[in-house]
Amino acid sequence: MKKNADVIIIGGGLAGLTAALHLTKKGLNVTLIEKYSYPRHKVCGEYLSKEILPYLNWLNSDILQVYPTNINTLIFTHQNGKTAKADLPLGGLGISRYSLDNSLYLQALKMGCTVIKATVTKVTFNENAFTVMTENQILIAEIVLGAFGKRSNVDQVLKRNFMNKTAPWLAVKGHYSGEFPDDVVALHNFKGGYCGITKVEDNTINMCYLADLKSLKNTRILQNLNKMFFTRINTSNTFLKIAHYFLINHLQ
Repeated sequence: MKKNADVIIIGGGLAGLTAALHLTKKGLNVTLIEKYSYPRHKVCGEYLSKEILPYLNWLNSDILQVYPTNINTLIFTHQNGKTAKADLPLGGLGISRYSLDNSLYLQALKMGCTVIKATVTKVTFNENAFTVMTENQILIAEIVLGAFGKRSNVDQVLKRNFMNKTAPWLAVKGHYSGEFPDDVVALHNFKGGYCGITKVEDNTINMCYLADLKSLKNTRILQNLNKMFFTRINTSNTFLKIAHYFLINHLQ
C-alpha cells in the first residue's frame, strides 16, 4: 500500500500548524489538510504568553515580524464592579489569529510541509495504515493526527454523542479602532462568563466575550451586543463603555 506521507494532520489551526512544523523539522514527510484558506479571522482572545516564544523560535517561526503588542499589565474586574490591577512579569503578546495562523502556515510551506485545502469526509484504518478521504482525493499514512477541534464534520461522520447536544457557550469577537493601552489585557467578569480586551498588531483593539447561554437567555444583552456589533460607531471607546455597562449591570 503506497503511502502519501509519514503523517497526515487533519486541521490547520494552532495545534495542527505547530504539529506540522515540529514533525517536519524532525524530518518527517507531513501533509496537513485544512478546509479553509489562510489568512482568516477566528474567535479568540488573541493574547499569547511569552513562555511560548522559545518553542516558536525552535520551530523557526518568528511571529515578532508581524509586530504584535507587548503586554505586561492585567486589569481584572469582578461582576460587582470592583477592579484589580497586576503586573505580568513574564508578559504576553497581543497578536491576531489572522496574522498568527498565517505566519505559521507560511513557515510550514517554507519548511516543505504539504498543505491541502479540502474537507475530510472519511477516515478508516486497515492493515496498519490510515486512509483519509476528501471530496476529491484519497491519502494514506501510518500516522494521522486529529487537530480539527470539536464539532467538526469528522465528528459528524464518527457519530459522536456530543454532536446531538447543544453547545452551552456563546463566543463573540470583534476588531475595533480607538484608544486602548498597548500593554494591557483586560478581563471583565460577569455572571456566567467574561469579556477580554487586548490591543493586537496594526493598532487594532480585539474584544472577545464568552458566556453561558443559561445566564443570557433571560436578559437582553444578546440583542444589545449584537446591535452594537452590527451598528456603525465612531470609536471603540463608545462600544467598550456600553458593552462593559451591559456585562456588569445586566448579568448580576
